[in-house]
Amino acid sequence: MDVHAHTDLAGIEIALTGPLASMDREEARRRIAAAGATLVAAPGERTGLLVVGQGGALLGDDGKLTASLRTARELRARGLAIRIVDEDELLARLGLDERRDDLRRLYTLTQLARILDVPVSRVRVWMRNELIRPVRVVRRLCFFDFAQVATAKALAALTREGVTPARIRRSLEQLREWLPDAERALAQLETLERDGPLLIRTADGALAETSGQLRLDFAAPATPAPAVPDAPPTRLAAAGKNADAWFDLGLAAEEEGLLDEAVDAYERALAAGGPQPEVCFNLGNVLYSLERGAEAARSLRRAVELDAEYVEAWNNLGVVLGELDRVPEAIRALRHALALEPAYADAHYNLAETLAAAGDPAGAERHWRAYLEHDPHSSWAAHVRTRLAGLEAAPPGPDAS
Repeated sequence: MDVHAHTDLAGIEIALTGPLASMDREEARRRIAAAGATLVAAPGERTGLLVVGQGGALLGDDGKLTASLRTARELRARGLAIRIVDEDELLARLGLDERRDDLRRLYTLTQLARILDVPVSRVRVWMRNELIRPVRVVRRLCFFDFAQVATAKALAALTREGVTPARIRRSLEQLREWLPDAERALAQLETLERDGPLLIRTADGALAETSGQLRLDFAAPATPAPAVPDAPPTRLAAAGKNADAWFDLGLAAEEEGLLDEAVDAYERALAAGGPQPEVCFNLGNVLYSLERGAEAARSLRRAVELDAEYVEAWNNLGVVLGELDRVPEAIRALRHALALEPAYADAHYNLAETLAAAGDPAGAERHWRAYLEHDPHSSWAAHVRTRLAGLEAAPPGPDAS
């Protein structure tokens, strides 16, 4: 068999820059070699393609173009034929359509937090501040594409490390003519430029980070702010009786791991603004993390009473009920979540685990396999494959033919 038959890369020298989303560098090297091309460490005069990985920011750790991108730009200026392409084009030319589908796969907020190894609450803060926007929303269940959130994480890290948005903008604008993802990264950067660090106005008029850390406000009037006695740092970031401010504070406390303070903030948001499904949902999640299962179940139940189609709340309610050994109720809640959104991977996983614990391996198998259809590459997917292998290796029951 001719390994080059399905690609047009034979004889081409290829360089990579930035993290790949679809594979590691060693696999990329093997696949490029199998296509008859050569992977080089850095672009040179004979290089035909420079591939920009879609697993993070398009830039280096200093916010500037990577060394490979700068070299490619210089080679192009000299009239050499090097092309700068994204990872998706490389996958297309390697004939890896399944990997391309993975790049375009939509993920829930929870899945992305797991893949990117960041707290779910941090991704919620990014979404609330419009650094990322869901590409699909089904009954409050938000779906994102990987590249959008990976870029948001990388941009946030660059700004946190002191790289100025202006420096990042100059670099992204240089990439604009080559890579379509640069346009979207610029839009995300505009949010950071507009808002700067994600800040909250306190009751006394000061600025605080979402963690509660006070910040100097050079645009504020020079008059001293009145003291706020006996206020813990995180409470200082809430604007009086404003429900939205208490909710933001709850998110920030949750991200910082200050779970008792998050409970207090969410409860104050409910007191200030009345019952709101999202606040009840977040409160239930934090109570669950604090191992206050019965209270968590009540809060999540309240969320679905307020919004009967709150699919993520139905899923989380099912998890909590299962851990409280209320298994029939847990199964009903998880089945209801899937009736609302059949493509909800985490609900398939949770229902499979619950059915397995309840002694229904056939039902568990169906939902584990459904999970793999929607989330084939995460750490949970590896666990599911182990579970399925265990089912296949198990001896037949006494009634089996």
